[in-house]
Amino acid sequence: MMKYDWLESAGFFTIDLGLDRVRELLNRLGNPEKKLRFIHVAGSNGKGSVCTFVENGLRGCGFSTGFYSSPHLIHLAERYRINGKVVEEERLDSAAEVVRPVVEEMRAEGKAPTYFEMTTALALVLFEREKPDFVVWETGLGGRLDATNVVQPLLSIITGISLEHTEYLGSTLVAIAREKAGIIKDKVPVLCGPLKPEALEVIRKVAAERGAPLTVVPPYEGEFHLLRLPGGIVRQELVLEGEKVRIPLPGVYQRNNARLAARALALLAEMENFPLRKALAALEQAEWPARMQVVPERNLLIDGAHNPEGAEVLARSLREMYPGEKFHFIAGCFADKNASEVLRFLAPLALDFRWIAFDGAGRAVCPPEQLSALLKPYAPECPTECCSLEKALADLPRRERSVLTGSLHMCGEALEILQRG
Repeated sequence: MMKYDWLESAGFFTIDLGLDRVRELLNRLGNPEKKLRFIHVAGSNGKGSVCTFVENGLRGCGFSTGFYSSPHLIHLAERYRINGKVVEEERLDSAAEVVRPVVEEMRAEGKAPTYFEMTTALALVLFEREKPDFVVWETGLGGRLDATNVVQPLLSIITGISLEHTEYLGSTLVAIAREKAGIIKDKVPVLCGPLKPEALEVIRKVAAERGAPLTVVPPYEGEFHLLRLPGGIVRQELVLEGEKVRIPLPGVYQRNNARLAARALALLAEMENFPLRKALAALEQAEWPARMQVVPERNLLIDGAHNPEGAEVLARSLREMYPGEKFHFIAGCFADKNASEVLRFLAPLALDFRWIAFDGAGRAVCPPEQLSALLKPYAPECPTECCSLEKALADLPRRERSVLTGSLHMCGEALEILQRG
């Protein structure tokens, strides 16, 4: 029996939003969340990148950190980082042995926690033991009823808001903004990235009601330089908070993410009295797999864009990084995604598409023939074929660059295949 079957049996993609179960679970575990200091980050896109920038900045000033993110790409332990490193298996196992019996008790009482509620509790038990100076705390879905929303943070951050998970969060930007705004706490400073007016109005209203000082960080429009390295790797040099900063994450949207993270670090520097310049210099060490990740030896770029907003910035970033090029796309997505709009942005850059019916771990995947039909209005002559992810990756490298995109879950499968060689 696999040692984490008790966790995985809850269903990786099972969603049942609410805070009652996770609060009871944490109460039975001694409320570890009350002994930690959090930076809580929500958003439709970019929250993982903002988290990794903030976490690197804090470590660059000598602070110890915990970092909880989701989903993992290959292994469960990826969700938990301590001082920038994925937690060791032994530490994770030890924390799991504390959480598991409490979960079993609740299941016996008909109060079974979801997969994400259990992984969140695991994070808090791990971090309580390590006692980091700060915990960078990424939401899973939404905010108001997300299991992470049981903490009292030092700072709340909302990266951006777009139409996503509409069956759970609502069908309009206003409704989704209300859910994201749920992480705003009384009198706790809140930052948000560029938002559409109707979403920003919601954030402003909630922040005012809760007496939470709000700072809106506009898109990065300053000077920047692309540093082109061998193998198609691109770095960016830009000015943040008056300092020249180099970031290793390429793409248009990473400039916005870095600007938001830099403002967060500036606020934290005022609150905690640490040197901002040193924190900003540490952004150069940031790493975030499957987000504009270049695999030079395979002439491959991997990006987890899975909604129209993500696809639009991916297309803009590809044009900026590789002007004049077209790409072999390896693509697949879950059935509940707006695949038509995603393809609308990618089609003009395509040499061809290979559709992947990847393993959805019980969640419905969009059939390749449906993706072909959705592509036709935008690129009726574009060649397409269906194949396995293993075959698509085995055919690399090609003379032209390939781009694998459409689902973070599929990106994780691809990275695992590439690791195996």
